Amino acid sequence: MTSRRAFAALLLLLAAPVWAAEEGEPDILMLFDQFVSAGAAASRCASPTDYVAVHFLSNFQWVSTYATREISRRSPTASNEEVAQELARRSRAVKEETHALVQAEGCDSDAVRQLIQRFVVQATWKRAET
Repeated sequence: MTSRRAFAALLLLLAAPVWAAEEGEPDILMLFDQFVSAGAAASRCASPTDYVAVHFLSNFQWVSTYATREISRRSPTASNEEVAQELARRSRAVKEETHALVQAEGCDSDAVRQLIQRFVVQATWKRAET
């Protein structure tokens, strides 16, 4: 994928609402993608403290668990291995697009800075215990 196409795809990802229009509930897969993108940008352009990194990873683990459940719900005949492969595929694709964006635009670009800001917000996000 060219850097221009990767940038356009990432902008669409960033602009997309986290809310599923037909269900009125958060789209956990979109949230998963946003966590992956923010984490990928932070891995290239930020030096988070251990505290921030641990909190981000804790929240990402929670999102990943629910994303796995959602993939299983959408594909009820898929095996656990197929579900895990789909989640890994999504993650790789988003990371590749994000890394291409960072390479093309640099860490000081507005799009990358927004991803770093999202990383910080996601690290400090306090979810309701379920």
